[in-house]
Amino acid sequence: MIFTSPFPSIAQPPAQDLASFIFDHAETRSAFGANPSLPALTDHATMQSFMDVQRMADRFASGLVNSLGLQRGDMIAVLIPNSAYYPAIVLGALMAGLVCATANPAYTIGETTHVLNLSEAKAVIATEQNLPTVLKAIEDSDTYIMRHRILTIDGRENTVHSVLSDKPYTRIRLATAEQARNTPAFLLLSSGTTGLPKGVLLSHANIASNILQMAIMEAHDPHIAAAERLARQQAHMSCLPFFHSYGLVLVLLLSIAKGHHQIVMAKFDLEQFCILAERHKVVAAQLVPPIIIQLAKNPIVDKYDLSNLMYIGSAAAPLSRETQAEARARLGCCIMQAYGLSETSPASHRARIHGTPEGSIGYLAPSMECMIIGDSGERLGTDELGEICMRGPNVMMGYFKNAQATAQTIDKDGFLHTGDIGRVDDNGFYYIVDRKKELIKYKGYQVAPAELEGLLMDHPAVLDAAVIQAYDRAQETEIPKAFVVVRPSFNSVGIADDIKAWVAERVAHYKALRGGVELVDSIPKSASGKILRRVLRDIEARRLQTAKL
Repeated sequence: MIFTSPFPSIAQPPAQDLASFIFDHAETRSAFGANPSLPALTDHATMQSFMDVQRMADRFASGLVNSLGLQRGDMIAVLIPNSAYYPAIVLGALMAGLVCATANPAYTIGETTHVLNLSEAKAVIATEQNLPTVLKAIEDSDTYIMRHRILTIDGRENTVHSVLSDKPYTRIRLATAEQARNTPAFLLLSSGTTGLPKGVLLSHANIASNILQMAIMEAHDPHIAAAERLARQQAHMSCLPFFHSYGLVLVLLLSIAKGHHQIVMAKFDLEQFCILAERHKVVAAQLVPPIIIQLAKNPIVDKYDLSNLMYIGSAAAPLSRETQAEARARLGCCIMQAYGLSETSPASHRARIHGTPEGSIGYLAPSMECMIIGDSGERLGTDELGEICMRGPNVMMGYFKNAQATAQTIDKDGFLHTGDIGRVDDNGFYYIVDRKKELIKYKGYQVAPAELEGLLMDHPAVLDAAVIQAYDRAQETEIPKAFVVVRPSFNSVGIADDIKAWVAERVAHYKALRGGVELVDSIPKSASGKILRRVLRDIEARRLQTAKL
């Protein structure tokens, strides 16, 4: 059975390049059209109006062409933290016909080298802080980048601002839907939870389509629509990394297209988040579960007035029903989940502010189709658990320079196989259970780590938790094992056994933490908030290897 979206379809992928689409959408359908001097982004150092963003993007595009000599189709690696200048940099690069490879500025030399080798970047945007790492990575990579093409956003020489130019240049404009579909805009990195990150190649049409899809879903949510009618311009918190698909599309670019004022944080800090939310009367924020957990549990939050918050979006990792309810009760606002992947540009599902069952990721996005398939590839019906597969205008072009991985992920019918296990109910609400590859198989039973993690977060002593599969050699079966961060106010003596027993009382026998509970200082996570279970599995594997010796 193929499931469809309950929302009106987008007519077709926009017949425009992404920069033109973003700016035109903002000018015709947002507050920026009537007043382009309204603030678009405010960070710790500067405020950029919509007009400033447009002007800087145009001048940066000119500089890339006239000063750096870059050509259409060249890759530029963007290795910087969130900044009010970020949209002008990436949109300017697109206007010059470049492809932006965005990546984590905190990457190590080896990780940065991988980005440069994968992208074959001809230029790099960095910071003074990570410049030594970038220079060493360039030296170690297979790519030669001329020194004048290595720019920083905060240095004294060779800066982004030093190449801004008013010289004429040929702005790249895409005039047909086919051009927009077939022209890459961004190279984003997959989460890399199973090895070196792959390059996800997204077209201009992929991202523009996803912005339209989300705009349609928001327009059909009466509470969001009502809120936007009440205020000429809303303040939204932008604290997720812009180098990640979630932060780039659903936070940065969507907010510009819709005319929001973004309060930009270079790096998340709970107290600073609360200060800024109170000061700017922030009404919405797109977050990840680790941040929502802090908002739900940390006493710092009680010091600040966050009453203007109307809704918080959660994505990038599963959010338990318990944490969702706890955060909603404390903050007095709706916590709505969304779902997607870098490969879907990124959003494929989104909940409404009200009327969505807790734990659901909401409805399928407009113009998308979805299948739930079983272990043998058979199509399943409602309330049957299987792998989620999707197709639509927002599904990636493919993995860059990796045709084999692309063919393994996108089938001959154009359906992207997510590797996530979930279901859809009779009302069209979708639910994610866990990653297909991360399900723990205990004596034939399937155990979802995310379910146990959600339960562990309800224990009063638990600050953070992750569950992986350990292995019981005697019984020759996988067993669940938990890694737990205990709150400082609790005595750690004997607490691991207490937590293990507490969980056993609340789950079916096969879900018990037979692998035990190990106390750790922190849970390893990616920049987008996903638990890096492979790191924990590596720790466990090394322990097993040592035990054999």
